[in-house]
Amino acid sequence: MEYLPAPVQRALEGGIDPYSQHLVEWYSQVFLCLLVLVGFGASFVTSSVLVGLEIFTIGFVLLMAACIPPWPYLNKHRIKFLPVRSYGVPEKS
Repeated sequence: MEYLPAPVQRALEGGIDPYSQHLVEWYSQVFLCLLVLVGFGASFVTSSVLVGLEIFTIGFVLLMAACIPPWPYLNKHRIKFLPVRSYGVPEKS
């Protein structure tokens, strides 16, 4: 990826902080469980499996749109790394 411009590299990197990653994982599991229940209930009421699958698919696509891209709300608790220190070790040529 070194051949891409710097803004494109940052956009494709997709890193999020560990705290937000934990929250997204927990919220997505809860959302998927609720989505299964709603889809099952809708397919039971309408007697159509297709309705349940459509509801689940729409909810799943919305969940992916909210969680997969590195949105700014997923980088609120970034880890600050220390700068690299040099101890006078000669570089290899």
